[in-house]
Amino acid sequence: MQFPLFKDQTTHDTNYHQEDRKNTLRDILSSDLDFVDNINVNSRHYWHSFPAKFPPQLPALFIKYLTNNDAVILDPMMGSGTTLIEAGILGRKSFGIDIDPLAILNANAKIKNIDKRKVEAYLNSIVINSIKRCNDEPPILENHLTERFDSPTLEFIDYWFSKRIQLELMSLLLEIEKIIDDDIRNILYSVFSSIIITKSGGVSLAMDLAHTRPHRVNDKKVKSAITEFSLRTRKIVSTNNNELKKCAIIIEGDAKNIPFRNEIADLIITSPPYANNAIDYMRAHKFSLVWLGYKITDLKEIRKKYIGAESRIDINFEEYPEIIREKITLIDKVNNKKSYAFQRYCYELLHAIKEMHRVLKRDSPCILVVASSKICGIDVETHTCLTEIGRMIGFEIVGIGKRIINRNRRMMPYSKEKSKSKIEDRMHQEYVIGFWKD
Repeated sequence: MQFPLFKDQTTHDTNYHQEDRKNTLRDILSSDLDFVDNINVNSRHYWHSFPAKFPPQLPALFIKYLTNNDAVILDPMMGSGTTLIEAGILGRKSFGIDIDPLAILNANAKIKNIDKRKVEAYLNSIVINSIKRCNDEPPILENHLTERFDSPTLEFIDYWFSKRIQLELMSLLLEIEKIIDDDIRNILYSVFSSIIITKSGGVSLAMDLAHTRPHRVNDKKVKSAITEFSLRTRKIVSTNNNELKKCAIIIEGDAKNIPFRNEIADLIITSPPYANNAIDYMRAHKFSLVWLGYKITDLKEIRKKYIGAESRIDINFEEYPEIIREKITLIDKVNNKKSYAFQRYCYELLHAIKEMHRVLKRDSPCILVVASSKICGIDVETHTCLTEIGRMIGFEIVGIGKRIINRNRRMMPYSKEKSKSKIEDRMHQEYVIGFWKD
């Protein structure tokens, strides 16, 4: 796959900047974007399971061929930080924004270059002290559990975690909290979370957490949390051989209100959430967030702020493109609640795309990676809806690429039975929308 690079990586040639880059964007969108092979993918991308993240090769393509060395890359719905890592590998400055607490934690961990020897030294101390605590101080650990968590949160923990695992996790937390170095502490918090939210297994009594479809298995064979923590940390240290040339800046915030001045970004690439909470991130993320200081009640309130949540908010719906009005009318005939959620989803993404247009420099691209889905059996054609929103706001549509979703690598909910699950049936490909701001 070959595309023309910037002719001058240090200065901007206006004609090339506008015309050739736009042609390059068009060429990329019409190329093979399936990325079947995972060759030379940085190990940081696999430190923690995260549902529905796009392949690293996708943002890497746009960053490499559409920006120069001085470019500023923005992902306003950064999720697991894939865009930021690829920007760091290519030596670009980048910013990431997200509202999800676990996304913030994991991305902050993955964008930092770490001192392997320091991490190993801390790990040895954590493991030794945690084992000693579990052997010698079970009553003290029990007291920590009852003092740290309120009743609803402790009830959640008691249901999903065996008592042995609770004590091990508590002992690990007490040791991690002692660490003064913020970067190392964040990495170890991320590792701690990763042994709970896994593609298979994990230390809770839940299965299928990574696919956001948890269900309890009472006879599940759960490995030691301390052992799993040690193994996963050592794996991260041993495979993390590639340092990032530049580290990103991460902001906890809302894509509908980006805290930047006008025209600051040279490239925006992001993947908005699926319509109507088809992927319910908080349903899985709360399993580790409760251990990291969040109350169950707090997490419910955070979830209400996610784009397209079903909870009602006081808003005056703006004039939508015709296709969105048609879809809302069709869904409303079947289910008013789901119709409202889709209407809110479009409304909030309209504001998010407005913000992207505002902070993007002129003669620059904005890439949205989205999948369509079915709501009440109706294909809402999310890519077409968002394309029309972008056009209405003032973006030029350079092209729309298509790619097949690799269900296993994309961490999508799935069914192994002959009859597909509803979510599997409605998400099998995604669209890469190429906007351009003149």
